[in-house]
Amino acid sequence: MNSKLLFVASAISRLLPESSGLSLKRALYRWAGVKIGKNVRLYSSARILGNGEVEIGDDVHLGPEVLVYANKDAKIAIGSHVDIGPRVTLLAGGHEIDVQGEHVAGRGKAQKIVIENGCWVGACSTVLGGVTLRPKTVVAAGSVVTKSPDHGTCLIAGVPAVLKKVYA
Repeated sequence: MNSKLLFVASAISRLLPESSGLSLKRALYRWAGVKIGKNVRLYSSARILGNGEVEIGDDVHLGPEVLVYANKDAKIAIGSHVDIGPRVTLLAGGHEIDVQGEHVAGRGKAQKIVIENGCWVGACSTVLGGVTLRPKTVVAAGSVVTKSPDHGTCLIAGVPAVLKKVYA
């Protein structure tokens, strides 16, 4: 992705009505290097940033004020039939802790995020780098996902998110 083109795509998208102009928003983000499938519903206030790689499958909903940030050498892959609620943050990067340095947030690191088919990420949740959400995982609103759950077709919740229920 090109971070400068993403900035332009985001700026133009923000001028459009929140939940309409979907084909133009998809085209803008494709132009900036995001791989976007069919029937992706992207709210105008949602933002895709960084200079990593972002892939979004078919029939995905990115709600209001979603932030997708893939830093250099990082990838965020969102499968098909995924719903991402308002104010969700997907952050595919971080820093190594460096207690010896002047800044404890030491050298940057890139970590992949994978959200497989059929997942639902509830409002105001955060998914950090290194996490894979297996098919049909539900992330409860307000959760912080720091580790991949061992199951799909499950509910995870909390800070940090833990397994609450496996659906049959």
